[in-house]
Amino acid sequence: MQYLSVIILYHLISIITPIQLLDETDNFQNDQVNGDPILIQISWTTHDYNLHTIPTLQVVTNPLLSRQFSPVHKQIFASLKQLNAEYARYAAWFPYPKL
Repeated sequence: MQYLSVIILYHLISIITPIQLLDETDNFQNDQVNGDPILIQISWTTHDYNLHTIPTLQVVTNPLLSRQFSPVHKQIFASLKQLNAEYARYAAWFPYPKL
């Protein structure tokens, strides 16, 4: 009987505790909404550092890329080659496991 009461008490505490935590979160958010607004200034003409981004491409396996079955296989890979992507990767993954 003691074990059963411990289990019931644990269950009740696990239900009540998240409700109290959510109530505290709502109070915190209400305090933020009612407080002073935060001003953000954006300058589009200045920058801190140069970005060095490189366009990449991921080609995922699908039936149109299959050499055996696709009539447009050569055109697809010719178009991909014309993109001149420095980092192209071919991802063979599970949607088409038998290709």
